[in-house]
Amino acid sequence: MPTGWYKANIDRWEKGFAALSKFRARKGHCCPSRYHVEGKLKLGQWVSVQRYRKDQTTEERKKRLDAIGFVWDWRDHCWEQGFAALLRFKRREGHCRVPIFHSEGNHRLGWWVSTQRQSRKELSAKRKARLNKIGFIWNSIMGTPSHRSWRARQAR
Repeated sequence: MPTGWYKANIDRWEKGFAALSKFRARKGHCCPSRYHVEGKLKLGQWVSVQRYRKDQTTEERKKRLDAIGFVWDWRDHCWEQGFAALLRFKRREGHCRVPIFHSEGNHRLGWWVSTQRQSRKELSAKRKARLNKIGFIWNSIMGTPSHRSWRARQAR
């Protein structure tokens, strides 16, 4: 039976996991804000520590976290949410020209699209290819209907 510091560490992890499980059941996700508190537990901080110490986490704990939908890489998760929102927009509207202030649910899609354009050089080849495949417009001015009309008039 573990004692001392080791037992306290196990107990602290179990309390964090239980709080995250309850949060997940209530909110439908495992991404509390950095400063979120559940009872007396700083849950947002606990989640950040789990991500930071992923390489030191036991396989058993990783499996338990995975089973409740734990998000190991928050930035990748956010990018995927933006891409999914863009796909919904494209299916509905037939194009990827998202107005800057447009939101899809709680996702500020217009800002996400603008960020992809601005960080084009830093995006991975895989992400660029995924965006290109769905007809992403890299130059916002060139993708607007009024600009296409102007170009057609200039070509005459």
